[in-house]
Amino acid sequence: MTNSLAVVILAGFLALTSLALADAPTTDQSPTSLFDPAKDISVNEVHAGMHGYGLSVFSGTKIEKFDLDVIDVVHNFNPKYDAILVRCKGDFLEHTGAIEGMSGSPIFIDDGSGNARLAGAFAYGWPLSKDPIGGVQPIEYMLKLPSSRPSDDGQPQALGPVQGRWSLLDVWKKQKEAQSVDTPEYTGIGEISGPIRMEPLASPLIVGGFSAQAFARLTRTFAGTGLIPLQSGGSSSQPDDTNPPHLEPGSVLAVPLLTGDADMTAIGTCTTVVGDRMFGFGHPFFGQGHINLPMGAGHVSTVIANLESSFKLGFISTPTGALMTDQTVGVAGRIGAQAPMIPVEVHVIYDDKSVDETYHFQAALHTQLTPLIVASAVDASVTGEHALPDVSTFNYDLTLDFANGQTIHAVNTSVNSGDGDLLNDLSVPVTQATQNPFKPVALTAVHATVHVSDTADIATILSVMVPRSKYEPGETVKAYIAYQPFRATEATLPVDLDLPRNIPNGTYYLTVMDWSTYMEAEQINDAFKFTASNVDEMFDVLKFSASIRHNAVYLQLYRQGDGVAVGRTAMPRLPSSERQVLMDAGRSDIQPYMTTTLKVVPTDLVMQGSAIFPITIERKGQVEVAPPNAPAPPANAPAAPMPTKSAAKSDEPPQEPGK
Repeated sequence: MTNSLAVVILAGFLALTSLALADAPTTDQSPTSLFDPAKDISVNEVHAGMHGYGLSVFSGTKIEKFDLDVIDVVHNFNPKYDAILVRCKGDFLEHTGAIEGMSGSPIFIDDGSGNARLAGAFAYGWPLSKDPIGGVQPIEYMLKLPSSRPSDDGQPQALGPVQGRWSLLDVWKKQKEAQSVDTPEYTGIGEISGPIRMEPLASPLIVGGFSAQAFARLTRTFAGTGLIPLQSGGSSSQPDDTNPPHLEPGSVLAVPLLTGDADMTAIGTCTTVVGDRMFGFGHPFFGQGHINLPMGAGHVSTVIANLESSFKLGFISTPTGALMTDQTVGVAGRIGAQAPMIPVEVHVIYDDKSVDETYHFQAALHTQLTPLIVASAVDASVTGEHALPDVSTFNYDLTLDFANGQTIHAVNTSVNSGDGDLLNDLSVPVTQATQNPFKPVALTAVHATVHVSDTADIATILSVMVPRSKYEPGETVKAYIAYQPFRATEATLPVDLDLPRNIPNGTYYLTVMDWSTYMEAEQINDAFKFTASNVDEMFDVLKFSASIRHNAVYLQLYRQGDGVAVGRTAMPRLPSSERQVLMDAGRSDIQPYMTTTLKVVPTDLVMQGSAIFPITIERKGQVEVAPPNAPAPPANAPAAPMPTKSAAKSDEPPQEPGK
């Protein structure tokens, strides 16, 4: 995945996180607390000087005990929530410091009568700390977490108030703004570099099945999310255990985000289990509120002691339940419940016959994470057995299925961009389906076929010749494109455009352009095509965007705006009086509309370049009188170089070089 795409997805994640925290669903917010004074100790009973111990797994599945002392109680650490400050003891933790993956480790404190009661979950630490000092999330807060969803349909939950309009142009604008800002690098513990403070311990994201190339991109993709990618063996490398681990206080709490031919598993610790209800982490996973992620017990291969931040390497054993709640004080779920996974199939073919493989995955369903997970799975497939060539052409066929029955299909060509265009065509629809202002729609399946070659099927448009400048309605405009393919000789492509028989007299502008110039022109001239007021219209916009082929030349004939667009409905060629009345109606969904004639000419190459020509349409005996100020190309015409070859008075095409 390209770094810019990582920034795009990260920007969407950060914006959505703030919205989720502000507008999380209210259903089941205040369940009956499971706090038991005989077993659990309240934060109000804790004070400096008390002693206790914690439980966690540092190797295999063995739950080990470590001693600790209470330093203090930090009041209002989170709004209306206190935290317990502790110093861990023992040679091991004094060597490693707080360990990423310890999040949720249960902390027991002696109440003074020789009775150790559960105080909470080890959850916080300091970046670059030299001592094993950390913060404990009080258990009384965690046991109030709901461990059920408001619905079991597997759909993402709505994250905010419904808004009236959505625009893909706004999405792209935010992408460009995000790309202009450097991606924050992860420092280890906590979220991003900045002021030194006690922060949630990061969750190791154990990754297997990724090439070095794909893993480097994945690391950039997840930067700033609180998940730290660590390359290790996947779940297939787990030992053959006749007694698989189960979730219990201090055991590994594993959350598999991707399984199959590659693995991505987040690692934490289970704090406590009450009946079939499980509580862990002691801090938010993403703070989304209601979630539906698979969970299970797991193994720890080892602990890596690091000067910046120590961490556990581990993996899941078998999913045994589902996480259903993700809030400020921790996560909660139910043992025995099931969480849906999304099938992802990627067929990769290298034209040099070196690779012809189909990869299969199951991806977790999560509003913020699914776009990142699925894009990373596709990237892992493309580079699974072959590094990307320095010069490359990707021809891909991508199908995305959604829970509302909608399907987005993209067939396209990308040159010298690696799989970045493919991942963008995948990530934007998936992100917008779940993060739109109308109704979140879950992704249900991904199918992709990717052909990779070590050639660059690209060409530069050198010039365009249009032999004539005056036509009658119904005639055919002929043009000849001189182009230079990559590492090949110059060639000529003849193209033509049939004029409508009912086209009015006047001066028009014929633009011969590549796909990117066409898209820019559409955004300026027909911005209404990129807006939506409901989910179905949004999918129409996404389908339109996915239909724009890169390996094509676009011929477009247009003139000054002569109509209006009301919402997504175009009203072309209106009388000037009617057009003005509508434009003065004071409605934000009414905008100028330019009547155009479009022809798409498929090519074998991705063309780069464009040119614009004035064309006069004159019906015999009905010549339109030009206004006092001679018309010029509209201000919103696409930027394009004028042709460099003079127009001949003949319909014969120019000769190819050397003829």
